[in-house]
Amino acid sequence: MINCNIVSRGRLIEKFLGKPVVVSFLLWRGEVIAYSWHYSEEKSLNHLRSIMEYHSLSGEVERSSDLEAWLEDNLRMVLIEGGSFKLPNVRYRGREVYEELLKLRCGETMTYSELSRTTGTRYVDTLKILMRNPFQVLVPCHRLLTKKGTLMGFYPLGKEVKRRLLDLERRSCLVSDPQGLS
Repeated sequence: MINCNIVSRGRLIEKFLGKPVVVSFLLWRGEVIAYSWHYSEEKSLNHLRSIMEYHSLSGEVERSSDLEAWLEDNLRMVLIEGGSFKLPNVRYRGREVYEELLKLRCGETMTYSELSRTTGTRYVDTLKILMRNPFQVLVPCHRLLTKKGTLMGFYPLGKEVKRRLLDLERRSCLVSDPQGLS
């Protein structure tokens, strides 16, 4: 069931990402278990469907200002305050990859190959798992770089948004921890 009757507010989400996006949420028993964003409603829903299929998830797909407020609060916690998101108790395919990413602190980065090695996941499988991240940015796949230290990917929003998020984190982490002591 898709319920998209409520006009989204998403101003803070747009501020974080630098562009307006449509966010679709997947709920199971009232809990957000995945979301997807894109530049159009159709693409947002299509990406959410691919996340659902990959992880064998089901539930109700919704959009609402309350759900966007939930996302904005969590984005603020991760990107500005340096907090860590906690995955819901769901059997996500490749969960170990997401759990490892959650260990990266605000402003830190690692390479895709380091993530693959650390989790014992084949490189190509790691990339597939990241393409179906049920909580983009909250599970900070934007903190991943190539071996050369360059940006790669960040489906579906692109490298510009990834660079923007990394810059935002670097600035906010420096402000919240000027001596690098925490």
